[in-house]
Amino acid sequence: MKQQGNSTLGMVMILLLLGGVTLHATRQQLSRSMVLVADTQHYFQHHSQAQAALRWGMQQQWSPADGWQCQQWITAQWQSCLLRREEGHGLLSARQADSALWLYHWVELSGMRVLALPHGWIDFCPLDAPEACPGEAIAAGI
Repeated sequence: MKQQGNSTLGMVMILLLLGGVTLHATRQQLSRSMVLVADTQHYFQHHSQAQAALRWGMQQQWSPADGWQCQQWITAQWQSCLLRREEGHGLLSARQADSALWLYHWVELSGMRVLALPHGWIDFCPLDAPEACPGEAIAAGI
């Protein structure tokens, strides 16, 4: 009779051990998932702020100067930059000031104003040389 009690106790110990291992694995997976959720949340926040900065940049007046020119709205921490291209077209870029995420939109230039081209939104720098993109150009002082 003693052996039956020991085997029952052994099975209970194995079940407790398996339950503990399962709980530990679940906790680790939850921790990794929380990091992923936080990263995704930050991305969406930066993306929506960059979109707002892009809209703000389209409402600004821009000088007719060549090369990248940037404007900042300190209160909202937005930065918007315009690169004038050939034949009245340009590339408008924007971001939240503390973010590395830039959004871009091809625009038509009308004097000092910019008009968004339909289907001109793009989420990567379309310029051939990476150093020609606003983040790199601004860092280089161009």
